[in-house]
Amino acid sequence: MSSAPSPIHLNGTTLEGGGQLLRIAIGLSALTKKAITITSIRGKRHGGGGLKAQHLTSVQWLSKAINAQTMGAELKSKDLTFTPSTLDAPNPQSQSHIQIPQTTPGSITLILQAILPYILFSPHHSSPVHITITGGTNVSNSPSIDYTTQVLTPMLNLIGIPPISTQLHSRGWSQGAPVLGSVTFTITPLQAPLPAFDLTTRGTIVSIKATILAPPSTEQSFRDELDLMFERSGHRFFDTEQTPEIEISFQPSHHDRRFYILLVATTSTGIKLGRDWLYDRRIPPSTPSSPHPAFSHIPTMIAKVSSDLLAEIEHGGCVDEWMRDQVVVFQALGKGESRVHGGCRGAERMEMSLHARTAVWVAGEVLGVRFDEGGGCKGVGF
Repeated sequence: MSSAPSPIHLNGTTLEGGGQLLRIAIGLSALTKKAITITSIRGKRHGGGGLKAQHLTSVQWLSKAINAQTMGAELKSKDLTFTPSTLDAPNPQSQSHIQIPQTTPGSITLILQAILPYILFSPHHSSPVHITITGGTNVSNSPSIDYTTQVLTPMLNLIGIPPISTQLHSRGWSQGAPVLGSVTFTITPLQAPLPAFDLTTRGTIVSIKATILAPPSTEQSFRDELDLMFERSGHRFFDTEQTPEIEISFQPSHHDRRFYILLVATTSTGIKLGRDWLYDRRIPPSTPSSPHPAFSHIPTMIAKVSSDLLAEIEHGGCVDEWMRDQVVVFQALGKGESRVHGGCRGAERMEMSLHARTAVWVAGEVLGVRFDEGGGCKGVGF
């Protein structure tokens, strides 16, 4: 009897060196049943790195889903060995209603990122799966639930993933008083390999939606500043003579320290480009002479996010910086050659972000796929 192959070794300080490397690696390991060992987990993060609660939650859920053996699956652990079982034994994670609780506002969307490939591509699910995750919906250094529903899931649908519905029960925040939120995702697993997809034709920008979460007293200031920004710079957002469609949605954040804005541009081909900001700078306290100091941050927020979105529009690509690294796994798992145009600066192609390059590296190490300079990849047809 031959011995089991040695685990694939991944150095956690490679490229971006954060939690994304771990999330992609354990998801692909769970699918392929290839054992992995990650050393120096989140080795480029301040504070020493290691597994945080959100990462551990993903590891624990996937390990139960595939009856994997783990070593180092504990808080602050810097090394993890994840060894999937080679047996197709029934497990409690194959049920149609799944609960993934957290006791801190760890990012709900990053847990989704870790487990989504397994849910979509695993043969253990054939009917829609309802997954309720508690934790943070709007937390620092993580995709918001708003970006996820307005950009990520529509873009995944565009490349051939069945529609993912999202039910936001309550918001979870890291800003202000930390609070837990809850979201249910309904995911329909693929019943055949994902066909190759092509994201190379962007079309024209036809609409922009602004989503604002902030104290109610700031709503009019946000609307006025957005109107002023579009009056001054609207011609840079829209490359068509048609009357542009601009929508502004405002929701109370229920705390005077919580400010969030998301701008999403939609193109004539259905492409979504988004940029956002969960305000993370100091907000001075109110005084008799300045009862509404938070108002002074609004122009700064709008200027930054609008500038970021303009940069995404002007490079001409079909994905924004954050979406580019999200589609890597689906290119790698799809059947055939999928292409993604990431944009150009002048005559030069835009270089992939560190996050995207990290995703490409992990996919190459686990699946053996290779990406060309033009953003193309021949997937394994899982």
